[in-house]
Amino acid sequence: MSRFGAGIRRGVMAADQFTQIANGLFRDERLSSKAKGLFGSISTHRTGWQVTVSDLTRCGRD
Repeated sequence: MSRFGAGIRRGVMAADQFTQIANGLFRDERLSSKAKGLFGSISTHRTGWQVTVSDLTRCGRD
């Protein structure tokens, strides 16, 4: 049993504030603008984050 309880916590990292996406994805003519936007939005979350189709439709205006 640890005396310190919660253990080690990581601080804010640059990757928490920025997402890099390859230009090729946004230039791919096979994808709609809506699909590119959804990908961009989903990619801003960490591995393990979960979302449903209903969640995605609620956060978009179209």
